[in-house]
Amino acid sequence: MDKREAVRVPVQVRAQCRGQGIIIDGLVEDVSRSGLFLKASNVIREGEAAELDLDLPGETTLRLAVEVVRVVRGVGMGMRFVGSTEPNRSLANFIMFQHQTSR
Repeated sequence: MDKREAVRVPVQVRAQCRGQGIIIDGLVEDVSRSGLFLKASNVIREGEAAELDLDLPGETTLRLAVEVVRVVRGVGMGMRFVGSTEPNRSLANFIMFQHQTSR
């Protein structure tokens, strides 16, 4: 059973994650109003806080505070939005548009 509280939509969006003194370039595979999965060969430890720059098409880059909640070695990491980033209007509009076009 899936424990997620929000519907995830598939996307292909570039992102850069900074945490634990490293910078990781990756590709966001899916996103929801509560988090995302970043495909990347390098990862940050589960439970660590990080900052994510999300390059939304047609938008400015969003800087989001995240926490790593799941690590899949060699694949990527699941991240939860933290702080005041969860209700971001640009992110919500992007998710809504992606959800409508993926049907």
